[in-house]
Amino acid sequence: LLPARRYSSRAVPDIPMAPADRREWISRVEACSTRFRDGEIDLRALPLELAEILRGFAAARTGEPTESATAQEILRMAGVRLHPFEELGRRRRPRPEHDLEDNPLGHVGRLLEEWEQPSFDREPQAAAQEALTHAREVVTRW
Repeated sequence: LLPARRYSSRAVPDIPMAPADRREWISRVEACSTRFRDGEIDLRALPLELAEILRGFAAARTGEPTESATAQEILRMAGVRLHPFEELGRRRRPRPEHDLEDNPLGHVGRLLEEWEQPSFDREPQAAAQEALTHAREVVTRW
């Protein structure tokens, strides 16, 4: 099995973000967290809402049209070469935590890819907390 590799055939810009704009994105994640905690949304809706937030955040940071892009399209924009099995959705590469520093858009793509798969075998509260933690990391550290 070949690992996914980065290539640089297309450079994606990294647009700086003003602190006030970043706070707005953080507040969107926190509002989503509150809605989950208050029972307004469930574990199925939480990743969908977080994905929408991260797609918008990625568009703001890169200037690329990520709002309606699939996870695989975002990975391609980020320069992540997918293994043929990944292209078919059969096999997923584990997402290294350092991807956020090395390739933030690729990290977002991997999160979106992970959130597309239902997680019926996991503890719902833990799955929700993990998704929220990752979303918070992206909007605070990228």
